Amino acid sequence: MPGRADQPPMRERILTAAAQVFRDRGVTRATTKEIARVAGVSEGSLYNHFENKTALFGATFGSVASGIAQAMRELGESAGKNTVEENLARLAAAQIRFYAELLPMVGPVLADTELLAWLQETPERSNGPLYGHAGLIAYLEAEQKAGRLAAGAKPGMIAAVLIGACQQHAFTTRISGPAAVAELGRMDADADTYAREVVATILHDQLPEPEAAS
Repeated sequence: MPGRADQPPMRERILTAAAQVFRDRGVTRATTKEIARVAGVSEGSLYNHFENKTALFGATFGSVASGIAQAMRELGESAGKNTVEENLARLAAAQIRFYAELLPMVGPVLADTELLAWLQETPERSNGPLYGHAGLIAYLEAEQKAGRLAAGAKPGMIAAVLIGACQQHAFTTRISGPAAVAELGRMDADADTYAREVVATILHDQLPEPEAAS
């Protein structure tokens, strides 16, 4: 039966449904039958677009990652614009939301030898998490070259600390809930507020001293 004119394309509906099911049930427990049901298509339709569940997971992962990839491109284009703190806070908020969506999906992958082997088949897949790290380092190095980051700052370490802080917020919020994050973790539960605060902390003493007025 043809879909309604206002429905998104079938492949897009399948990917949206797969992301929901992978988040709710985990990759290993998710079934193509359930994904098809949520997408409102027949199970056979999935295999017209994806060879198997592993291929569907890969495409879903790429779809979920497209948002943070766009945020990284925007960060690269923002070198020399706004302030370093504003640029990094905007990225950090995007990273927190990305990890909040990603962690439930990829957690089980570490214990799934078939999926892990698929990810490790090519550097493009296995090095995926490091591409964002490298992009952040490149941005920081550009700001350092422009004199907007202290000469003694270490871009690689700043990138690692910022990414780790974003992962920690997403992970503890998922496990413990926002109230515990605020009370026990002393982290603001709001992603945007936390992003601004953590960036300000990381950049303390990492920015060049303002020139003294003559």
